[in-house]
This record gives sequence, structure tokens and C-alpha cells, in this order.
Amino acid sequence: MPDRAATVIGLVVEQLRAVFALDSPRPPLGGGTETVHILAGETVVPPPWLAGDQDDCADCGPYLWVRLARRWRTGDQRSGGVFRDALAGACGQKRAITIEVGIARCHPLDGTPQELEEQAAIQWDDSWRIDNALCRAMSAADDAQVITDSAIGPGEPAGPQGLAVIWTQTAHAQL
Repeated sequence: MPDRAATVIGLVVEQLRAVFALDSPRPPLGGGTETVHILAGETVVPPPWLAGDQDDCADCGPYLWVRLARRWRTGDQRSGGVFRDALAGACGQKRAITIEVGIARCHPLDGTPQELEEQAAIQWDDSWRIDNALCRAMSAADDAQVITDSAIGPGEPAGPQGLAVIWTQTAHAQL
């Protein structure tokens, strides 16, 4: 039996590409991309324009990623929007995963009030797209009978730090 986590991650990537497509009927305010980085590890590897010596945002596209953040065993009951894992480790329990999705965009170091307002609107648009992509992916996974339950976690901003402003959100799926 294949790992259902890989299927769920694939559905998330597919939906992210759809909602951030350059040619979508409602293009992203900050520009789109079809490149979704699938990352491993505890932390996100920064895009080159975050680690470089740039002092402006010229030629900086969005950096979109998906990361498997957690894998565990769980019972059927839910608590607080995340599956109860008091019985974690019991091999007879259902498997569950947490997926993190994020986007980093260049943020001007000292923007005008109008530029800062535009950056805020772009981040709101990005957060809406990520939330929709996660909901659509979990719905598709449920329709395909890959998952038995799901929960979408809160989205949260980070930054600006250096040239970056970031938005992340998680989804939990019981396989």
C-alpha cells in the first residue's frame, strides 16, 4: 500500500499551483508562480534572495513551499481542532500528518505608506489563496478516500525580516 501522505502532499501542491497560477482568472496580487518547493527538515531553506546581499526587491518572485511537518498515530476523536493523540504510538491507531504551506515575498526595507499598504493587500491575498488551496486539497483527498478526517490550522504571518515577509498555514489529515 502506498504512503497516503505522499498523495495528500501531491494534492496540496496541485491546488497551490492552481491558485497561484499566473494565468488564473483571478491572478495573485503580488504575481504568481507554478513553482512549489517541496521541503524536508525542521526549518524552511530560505530562497536565494533572502540569503543574499540584495538591498531591493528587483527580480524577486514569490517563494512557495510545502513541508511535511509532523506524522503521528491518533484515535478517532478530535480535540481542539487537531486529532487527539493521547494514544500516539499505538500501531493500531490511524495515521495522521500535518502539512505546512508557506509563501515568502520580498518586502521593501523602507517602503512608502502606499507601498506598505500594497504589501499588506498582497499578504491578505496570499493568505486567502493558501487557505483555499488547503481546503480544496483536503476536500479532494476526502473525495478520493485517502483521508478520513481533516482540520485546517490557523494562518500566521512572520516578518518583515530582512527583505522577507512570510505567511504560513497548516493542515492536519487523518489517513
